[in-house]
Amino acid sequence: MEELRDLSTEEKLKIVTNFLLSSPPGEADEVFNDVRVLMADDPALQTGILDALREYNTEQYITVKLPGQENQVLVSKFGQIENDLYLDPKSHQAFRFDHMNRRATEVEPRPPVEETEPLRTAVEAAITNYVEDHFKDGVSSVYSTENGTITIAIVDNKYNSSNFWNGRWRSTWVVNPESGKLKGNIKVNVHYYEDGNVQLDSNKDIEVETSTTAENPAAAAATYVRLIGKAENEYQTAVNESYIELSENTFKSLRRSLPLTRQKLDWDKILNYKIGQELSFTKIAEPGPTSNK
Repeated sequence: MEELRDLSTEEKLKIVTNFLLSSPPGEADEVFNDVRVLMADDPALQTGILDALREYNTEQYITVKLPGQENQVLVSKFGQIENDLYLDPKSHQAFRFDHMNRRATEVEPRPPVEETEPLRTAVEAAITNYVEDHFKDGVSSVYSTENGTITIAIVDNKYNSSNFWNGRWRSTWVVNPESGKLKGNIKVNVHYYEDGNVQLDSNKDIEVETSTTAENPAAAAATYVRLIGKAENEYQTAVNESYIELSENTFKSLRRSLPLTRQKLDWDKILNYKIGQELSFTKIAEPGPTSNK
């Protein structure tokens, strides 16, 4: 702590920013409160940490409810109009997002991009059904992005702090209707911290090609979502199989489960044997009776 106090405000901000950007799912508030203690300068922290909070919230697909609405909305760079102004493509509204307090305000109508709206709407409907079927608490947004592409963002959070674990699934898919290419990225982060600190941080890029065109938006959307579902199922299966492999083979190869005799050790017998040895040694070491001459 003495070394930290000797650092400049800029150096402290760099350190606490790295901590914040590495916050596990659902634990950003706890990390923020901890770095406040390290920083010991609230005004400088709240001013200097704002860019890091903006990066964290948009990269992690933080969700928020718009005033007067029940459904969750994604905060992502794909919907970023300007600094803190974001788009909800589903309701065709823009909103201002407070990255420090994670609140949405100043909601206003925002017209869609006419050229890509038919395909975007079709993909949105298909993705909404897919997310409802496959993600318990999933939230999705479908954006019209540059060069006529459609970008799909999906997030699902599971927080279980009472049992010392939290997790987040994020997947991003970019559809290029002209080339037929579908590029995806899946990120999974799970933090387990009961009597320890273990994290799973998985990241996979995927690319799929299809001959589907945007002439029939509904048919194209159905094809895109089918390919997305297939790729995400394969990824989840691969992660599950890798953990089975770790448990059954990798970890076992690090240490024998049985000694060379292939017999389990009876620790009670070993303890009794050791005590018996010690008692025998004590008995031998005791001096015998001496005779007086």
